[in-house]
Amino acid sequence: ISLVQSFGPRNLSSTFHKLAKIGKLCRWNISNASWIVLESEVIRISKHFDPMGTANVAWALATAKRSPAAVWTVLDNTSLRNIQKFNAQDIANTVWAHGTVGHSSSELFDKISVVALPRLREFN
Repeated sequence: ISLVQSFGPRNLSSTFHKLAKIGKLCRWNISNASWIVLESEVIRISKHFDPMGTANVAWALATAKRSPAAVWTVLDNTSLRNIQKFNAQDIANTVWAHGTVGHSSSELFDKISVVALPRLREFN
C-alpha cells in the first residue's frame, strides 16, 4: 500500500489504465484486493487528477467492470471541477465509461453537453 501512496496522480491513473488494458488483452484478472487498494488511493488523491487522469481512471474501471460507487462519485466531482479543461478524448472516455458500468450523473452529463456541443467538430 505504501508504494501505491507514493505514485501520485499521473502514475496512479497510468497504473489503472495499464492494468485494465493488460487484463483485457490477456484476459488476466487482477485481484479484488488489488483493485480496492488502488481505488482507495483514487479517493484519497482525486482532487489532484488532471482531466486525462480522471478520464483514464474512469476508462480503466469500466474496462475492468468495476463500479464502486464511492470512486465514481469522486471521479464525477473531479470531472465537474475540471470539465472546461477536458479535451474531446477525455469527454468521450468519460461518457463511454459511465455508460459501460451504468453509472449515471445527471449533473456531470449536463455539464458535458454544455462543453461538448460547441466543440462537436473535435469528435470523430
